[in-house]
Amino acid sequence: MSKLIDVHTHVTPYQFPECPGEPFASKWPCMRCGSNVEATLMIGDRPFRQLDDRSWDLARRLTDMDRDGVDVQVLSPMPELLSYWLDLAGAEIICDHVNAQIAGMVSASPSRFTGLGALPLQNPAGSGRYLERIRSEFGLIGVEIGSNINGHLLGERMFDPFWEAAESLNMAVFVHALHPVATKSLDVTPTYTAFAGFPIDVAMSAASMMLNGTLQRYPKLRVAFSHGGGALTAILGRLDRGWTATGGYGIEGLEAPSIQAARFFYDSNVYDAHGLSSLATGMAPGHVFAGTDYPYLIQQEELDAYLRATHLGQQALDDLREGAARRFLNTTFD
Repeated sequence: MSKLIDVHTHVTPYQFPECPGEPFASKWPCMRCGSNVEATLMIGDRPFRQLDDRSWDLARRLTDMDRDGVDVQVLSPMPELLSYWLDLAGAEIICDHVNAQIAGMVSASPSRFTGLGALPLQNPAGSGRYLERIRSEFGLIGVEIGSNINGHLLGERMFDPFWEAAESLNMAVFVHALHPVATKSLDVTPTYTAFAGFPIDVAMSAASMMLNGTLQRYPKLRVAFSHGGGALTAILGRLDRGWTATGGYGIEGLEAPSIQAARFFYDSNVYDAHGLSSLATGMAPGHVFAGTDYPYLIQQEELDAYLRATHLGQQALDDLREGAARRFLNTTFD
């Protein structure tokens, strides 16, 4: 039986470093603790999310994993902690703190956890130095990044230093929806942003990389998109038609978007077994791994039953459970 690997799970520290000064105060994260098992994450003086000890307590997390039949979790930061909106010094303090939390959890139970770190990607030129720290100092095997960085999509050439470093250091990159550009100027609720805006931003992010030739420049990258690639499946045919109509979007030798899409990885977090089956057999065979969004309210529950409801053959099911995660993270999960 293949292992069941949950690649999309999040960690939030129970405590944060003290805010270093007034310029940071309105955007600095801290915990308002109701008890040692529940707390409210504050961003400045604004309540952001109610949390419980699943976000930081190793024993509680292991109990849930055993209950759910999950062999390994891949830990990544709560996306709101990526801190692109802070200046570089403040962002590095938060990233260091979150990376240390994840590294400590992995070190405490290395057979059950591996980790993805955070880095201040508002400074793409310096990302190679910090990526090296994530690998050598914190012992993590990849990074989580936002679907846009302060409104800039990931295919923009300003991020080439990051992609070059990620490829050179052989680091996996998990792209998570964050502050969708399509809803920033709209008068919509946070609920609308989370449920409608997130999958659109993920698709926009993937499309920007395809249309700007990121994989052509860095062919060894291992990049995964959260929420099953969001709306990407719905627009892929249109992207291919545009590629034909424009002669490859003006880039010599650029592969069709549908070919590029099959080179990316995706999580199973689409809440629909039929849609997951189509994703795993159509857009990206062998490149879709299990992911739940643990420990948040909308996490996919009963993960194993959800994967089996796709009615895929054994090889495809094994890829969902373990194989695709192993290829994305370049590890064996011994």
